[in-house]
Formats: sequence, structure tokens, C-alpha cells
Amino acid sequence: MPSAKTRDARRMEVSRIGDHASADRRRTAWRSRYVLLGAVTLVAAASLIVWRFWDGRGDVIKPDGGPVVTVIDFGRSFPLDPLPSGWKHRKFWTRTPMTMAFAVKDGVPSMRFETHDSASMLFRHVDIDLAAYPMLAWRWYIELPIRSALDERTREGDDHPARLFLRFLTDRGDKRAMEVIWGNRLKAGDFKYIGSFPHFVADGGDDRVGRWLDEKIDLARVYAEIWKDATPAYLVDVAVFCDSDDTHSASISYFAYVRLEQR
Repeated sequence: MPSAKTRDARRMEVSRIGDHASADRRRTAWRSRYVLLGAVTLVAAASLIVWRFWDGRGDVIKPDGGPVVTVIDFGRSFPLDPLPSGWKHRKFWTRTPMTMAFAVKDGVPSMRFETHDSASMLFRHVDIDLAAYPMLAWRWYIELPIRSALDERTREGDDHPARLFLRFLTDRGDKRAMEVIWGNRLKAGDFKYIGSFPHFVADGGDDRVGRWLDEKIDLARVYAEIWKDATPAYLVDVAVFCDSDDTHSASISYFAYVRLEQR
């Protein structure tokens, strides 16, 4: 039978082995945490790159060095179902989509957008440095504006016959979005917020309905008015967005083109 000293020595050895094993487990756990943190960081960076350059975005419009980048040209027809690479019709599960058709309105080749208690968005994927191309220009025609007593500054009244939805990606990887809209009662130059989401009113009013209007705004200035941190940004999506689902009304509008321009 082992002596008491021998038993104590064995217990101390087992204890030391246990301490070493515990320390090894702690080191392994910390190494696992660092590896996991590094993997998460790499995945996040990769996801950002994929989102910007791939993500099923297909044919992305980029500047060729000229003074104007035409991101949407409805003067040239293309298939609507399925859409060409670089386009996306975003539909909402609980809403009927807007109808779209190529048309010639008052001699101008364009796309006609009509809603009846409906809403959807036609996206064009782009990649444009806002600092290099700060001016947003487009041509639209409002045939039937939103007729509703509801306040367009509320969620219940948040419908417009024509909008341009704009999505940005900053150098820090932040995703931002805003809309340039036709005001129902709001006037050109007004801002409205639904929650924290910003809208800039480019035009509006019954006296402006029923004719083609060529618009141009300093988008970089509007962007800086909304986000005051001066973070460099790229425009990554432009979408025509028409809706009448909240007010249960109807609208008809036309777009001819959308462009980004140098100053």
C-alpha cells in the first residue's frame, strides 16, 4: 500500500496536470475567440465587397470619365420581364406592383408608371462617386398626381406619383438611403421625414402637372444637408418608385431619363 507521502505526491501531480489542462483549455478558448473574431471581421469585409460589386447586381453603370453618366434612359426600350442585367423590379409582398410600359408622351420616348392602390420600385444598379458627379438631373411628367386629404408627411399619407429612391455606400461601409420626390402639397426645396428616413421635395403642385419638366439638383449638397459628417459616399442604386397604396388612390407619371453630372 502506498505511503501517505506517495499518495500526497500523486494528488499533487494530478492537481498539476489538472492545472495545466485547465490553462490549456483557457488558452485554447482565447485562441478560438480571436480566430472567431478575425473570421467575423473577414466575413463582414467580404460581405461589404460582395454587396457593392456583386450581390446579383449584374451590369453596374460606372462613369467612363465623361461629364455625364446616364444611369436610366427610357428612350431606348428593353425587355421588362425578365429585366436586363443590372436592373431589378422590387415588389412588396403585401402590395400590388405598379405597372410599367414604354410610351411616347407628347413626343418624348419614356416609361409610363401607373399605380392603383399599389407600389413597387424599378432599380438600376450603379457605382458613382458623389464627389465627382454631384448633380442629379432627370426628366419627368406627372399626369395624375395623388389626390388625397391625408398629410403626405405622415405614414398614412406617404404616397407620391413619382420618386427617385437613392442608396449610398460610404467609405466607412455605412449604407444610407433617401428619396427625391414630387410633392403633393409640399413645395420644392422642402424636406420631409417618415421616422428617420429623409425625403427631398424637388417639385410639386397642381400648376406643374401635365407637362414635361427638366429637373436638376445639387445632390451632394442635399446629401450633406441630411448627413453632416462629410463622409465620402458612392451612389450605388437609383430606383424609380411610384406608390398610392397608403392613400388608396391612383397615380400616373412618366420618366424619360436620369443622369449624374459633373459641376
